[in-house]
Parts: sequence; structure tokens; C-alpha cells
Amino acid sequence: MKKVKVFYNQSSGKNDEEEVLNTIKKFFDKKENQDFQLEFVNPDSPEEAVRLAKKASQEKTDLIMALGGDGTINKICGGVFEAGGDSILGIIPNGTVNNLSKSLHIPQDIEAALENLKHGRRQKFDIAKVNDEYMISSLTLGILADIAQNVSSTEKKKFGPFAYLKDAYKVIRHNKSYHIELKYNGKTQALKTKLLLITMTDTIGGRQALSLDAKVDDGLIRVYSLKEIHLLKILFHLNKLRKGKVADFMDITYFDTDHLEISTQSNKTKDVPYSRIDGDKSSPLPLDIKVYRKGLTTIVPK
Repeated sequence: MKKVKVFYNQSSGKNDEEEVLNTIKKFFDKKENQDFQLEFVNPDSPEEAVRLAKKASQEKTDLIMALGGDGTINKICGGVFEAGGDSILGIIPNGTVNNLSKSLHIPQDIEAALENLKHGRRQKFDIAKVNDEYMISSLTLGILADIAQNVSSTEKKKFGPFAYLKDAYKVIRHNKSYHIELKYNGKTQALKTKLLLITMTDTIGGRQALSLDAKVDDGLIRVYSLKEIHLLKILFHLNKLRKGKVADFMDITYFDTDHLEISTQSNKTKDVPYSRIDGDKSSPLPLDIKVYRKGLTTIVPK
């Protein structure tokens, strides 16, 4: 009998949670799948999600399934990584954006994602540690994090990407810049920026964009900085931006690294930028980000 643990977050997910859980139960109730012992785990907090996923991996659970969006899945990934990264992760996308699963080409339909667990192949992928937290997709600092700061999980579940529109105009109109310091690849750089975007995959906001040459197992993060915001220019070149053609955006600079330190150059609280990891609020600056290449294993389509 093979052990399967399904980790989920009751407040996360774009679909009705009970319906999704019933779909999973029915899948494992099929005659051909009855050699699996199924257990559902609903942690009370992000910290407990990491702890219980670590425990499940240490107990040699055959398949640890993570159900949700990037913010939920990264907690389960973090726990498995802390246990040594040996357990197989089954990713069932059910979030607002699902950057990681899309970069891995995992089906976005629940039933198709379950079938992938049976017929797919194993794939290694990177995980990053940000202070004491984990990252599997992206980190935003500045304007995008400011826009998302007051958006609740309930609003994200109800309105999807449109939940962020309510504060977008106010934040963009304020047009705030942040003074930060970056340490990477043996360099120290003082930076004035409106947006710092750090990506681990070729998918941003649920769509392929910017880092089209990024791989889930290359051991690198790509760090983008936007010095100025020109709304008309962005709108005019939006299609090029989505296709990863950044030549028309002279204010965007970027570099790749496997280790990045970010600190603020201001002692004033109001000048310390918010940051978000995989769509969720993260710890305040300073941040120490380290990539662990091929730290985890999941199942992707053949």
C-alpha cells in the first residue's frame, strides 16, 4: 500500500475546495488506484504547513500532493526540501496564477493533473530560500507589492487577478521610488527603483513573459529593476513585453544570480518597500535569497 498525503489550504484556491477534494477522492477510489492510502492535511498556518510536509517526507510518504496556488504550494515544497528533498511532489494547481505549474507544463484541469501523476515523468526543479521562507516562482518589491498589500486571500479567491485593480491606480499615481542596495555575484549596487521583480520561471502573472529562456532547473533567479514607469509606453508595447522583448523598455535592467542580498538605504519605515513571495506577504528587508538547484522532484507530462 502506497501512502499519499494531500495538503490543501481551505482559504486558497480558485475552485470550490470541497468539489476539488471530492474529485481527488473519486480519483483514488477507482479500482486501478486502490493501492494508495489517502490522507488529507489542512494545516492551520503556513508554519504548520512546512512542519507537517517535512514530517510527511521524513516518514517516507510515497507521494506528497500540494493543492493550491504558488503561495500554498511553496510551503509544502519548503517542508519537503527541509526533510532532504527526497519525496516526490504531486502538484495540483488550484490558485489564482499558478506560475510554477504552468512553467512545468502541468495540466491546469484538476482531473488532468491527477492523471499526470500516474502517467507523467519525474522532473527536478529549483527552490529558493528567502530568509526563513521559501520561494518557487517569484518575489516582487515596490509597485507590484504595494498594489497587492491590502488584497486579502478571500478577495483573490473571489475576483482572481481583478482583485488587484482596486489599489492599482492609487499606487501608480503616487509613483513612489525606493532606494535599496543589492549584493550579488561579488558586486554591491545602490539602486533607485520603482519595481524589483525576481523570477525563477518563464511564467509571470500566469503567462509566459520576460524570462522566456529561464529554466525551472537552471539554479538561477533573474532580477529585473524598473527605474521609471511610463504607462503609455507600457501599454503601447504590452504585447512585446509579454513575449519577453524588453529592448523597448530602456528603464528595465536585469541580471542573473544564484544568491542575492537586498537591503534598504533608508531608516524611515515609510521608505522601506513591501515585498511578496509567490503572491503572499513576506518578511521585511533585509532579504537574503539563495537558490538550491534541482532541490525538489515533481511529476510532469511526458
